[in-house]
Amino acid sequence: MITSFVDQSPTKKSMTVEVPADEVKRETDRTVRGLAKQVRLPGFRPGKVPPEIIRKRFAEAVREEVIEHLVNETVLSALKERGLVPLGRPKIDDLKFEFEAPLSFKVDLEVRPPVAPKDYRGLKVPAGSAVPSAEEIDSVLERIREGRATYEPIEGRPAADGDFALVDLKGTFPAGDGKDFEAQKTLVEIGGERTLPELSAHLRNALPGTTVSFQKDFPPDAPDAEFAGKTVLYSVALVALKQRVLPALDDELAKGALTPREGEPPEGANLALLREKVTESVTREKEAALKETRRRAALDALLALNDVEAPESMVEAEIDSALREYARHLARQGVDLKAAQLDWNGMRNDAKPGAVRRVKEYLLLDAIGDAESVAVSDTELDAELKRRAQSMGTTHAELKAALVKNERLEGVREEMRIDRVVELLLAEASPAA
Repeated sequence: MITSFVDQSPTKKSMTVEVPADEVKRETDRTVRGLAKQVRLPGFRPGKVPPEIIRKRFAEAVREEVIEHLVNETVLSALKERGLVPLGRPKIDDLKFEFEAPLSFKVDLEVRPPVAPKDYRGLKVPAGSAVPSAEEIDSVLERIREGRATYEPIEGRPAADGDFALVDLKGTFPAGDGKDFEAQKTLVEIGGERTLPELSAHLRNALPGTTVSFQKDFPPDAPDAEFAGKTVLYSVALVALKQRVLPALDDELAKGALTPREGEPPEGANLALLREKVTESVTREKEAALKETRRRAALDALLALNDVEAPESMVEAEIDSALREYARHLARQGVDLKAAQLDWNGMRNDAKPGAVRRVKEYLLLDAIGDAESVAVSDTELDAELKRRAQSMGTTHAELKAALVKNERLEGVREEMRIDRVVELLLAEASPAA
């Protein structure tokens, strides 16, 4: 029976449970009888060892089996009585046990909080447009031109902004807090956005054959962690100067841009077709970006209207999943995780706010899915698996078998279900002012 119950929070519960002495005695007698059928002792026929000898000789084994059975049975009964579904295994503390005396213990557990989402219809989200502007199309075409530019030598004058300098570059860390580096025959744009201002300043008005040196003190918040808060001494040799020549925006450029790396240009390849393809590509990008913007706005509004607590175990599981995926990403990039000496504890702390939000989002969307009877059929799941298999270059059967083996098939179904709930929210949303 439950002798005390503490509702610590929507996700944390604590209760004290007691099992009467007569139940302890019955379970002890049952356990002793079971052991008596199994043990073999000299002087006794199989199954005929007296109970008092079993109790004395195997007291610890009897004690452990009685406790395990009574605790499991009583916890299940107490959870059913309170209508609780635990997240993970309940924690048992303060256990007090003696043969033929009441058994008592404390149970600490975490549960999914009750979620009753409200006001999820009519959420304010931006309308937006996925139709690309003429300027956006022209910008992409200009990048295509830049990608097919040629570089011609500049002779008879010093370097100026807009020129491209072919340089041999070396960098050293005088404090010994970084790894020295060098790059041969690297092309940098003098005065360009991606070029260090100090490098541009020292090469401006220089002639090929000149070598310049300068010091760069990087701020602590520099984007590249390898340089953040460090000082680097640069030595740069100007090998040659070049000017970029862009090709004309015409049918010839379009034909080259539309031709696959291995293959022939499509029929009718010209500037009009290139512009059409660019428009289609930009439209897809804008549609994806708009969808994500609307999705994020809907979830922001949903969280603002519904306060829900994120269970710690779900948050920790979400952080674990995110860090495992990050570790796999680093391994695919060839990073030796042991040698890298990564601050995993720091990364856990950094990942926690995002994990808390994702858990809250899931709890709300899951509850809305239940309220709206959103489901994914086996036929719909198979159709999604076929789509994924095709994009992954594998077969539907192979993908499904792998998911079943790794117990992830129902996870795919749940992803689809949650996506449908988001689509429902967006279909019911109102345009933001």
